[in-house]
Amino acid sequence: MERELWKTIVAALKRLPATWPRNAEFSNRQVLAVVLWAALHDRPISWACARRHWPPQAWRRMLPHQSTMSRRMQSASLCQELLSVMQSVQAALPDGRILFTDGKAFELSDHTSDPDAANGRGAGHMARGFRLHVVTDDQGRVLGWDVTPMNKAEMQVAREIVQAMPKPPRARLIVADAGYDSNALYDAVASRGMRLIAPRRTPGRGLGWRQHHRHRLQAIALVEQRGGWMWPMLRTKRWTIERFFAGLVTSGVGATGLPAWVRRLHRVKLWLGAKLVINAARIVRRNQLHA
Repeated sequence: MERELWKTIVAALKRLPATWPRNAEFSNRQVLAVVLWAALHDRPISWACARRHWPPQAWRRMLPHQSTMSRRMQSASLCQELLSVMQSVQAALPDGRILFTDGKAFELSDHTSDPDAANGRGAGHMARGFRLHVVTDDQGRVLGWDVTPMNKAEMQVAREIVQAMPKPPRARLIVADAGYDSNALYDAVASRGMRLIAPRRTPGRGLGWRQHHRHRLQAIALVEQRGGWMWPMLRTKRWTIERFFAGLVTSGVGATGLPAWVRRLHRVKLWLGAKLVINAARIVRRNQLHA
């Protein structure tokens, strides 16, 4: 399984233009190969820097040293190139019709010394750590993602992702849970030519005197009026992103938590971004087997 996933990932890496930061010996492509190889095997970056841990046919180029990786992994451009690799892997997937957005908490110990981790709402309780935010479609294609400390509002991150992601060619609807019921998010989604539907935390309450986005008012009418017939149907559709996160945790991807060697926000972003690339390769491989 790992060999097949790596073949798909390497093919996408080779399609990525080779770029070098100024005075750099290794390209971003070579750095990302080490990050992805380490994430695929759930090992530290130092393990992936050793040539003895690579089969000869897996990667024939030179490998950066651990000190080089520690310095280069702080570059924000690597996350952008990781997204390009993901999009290249996902090119084999059909375009989806419905988008979904949600977040998954990755908790650390309450006594962690990571200065970038923060307290926020975890899985039903308060916790300390980071959160992965994803916008995906009903085909499992990731259109945008980000990783933030757990105290950052999900609706705010979703707005930033929606504004930055490429507009999907077919999707016109984004479905989210009550944590994304925000006029600012409705406005951001509408500016991209799409509609957001998210239920309110307390259905049936008044709207007050403030002005609300017309798409939010329409969503409230669809979800709450006439017996609220539409939300049960959309909630069934929304299980798609729950299955996406389940596949990210299992099925050979193994993003069950943050290993002890993945700390600080820039390392967490690259690690979880690499896991998203591996999961994309898994989905493509699954579709090929079932075709």
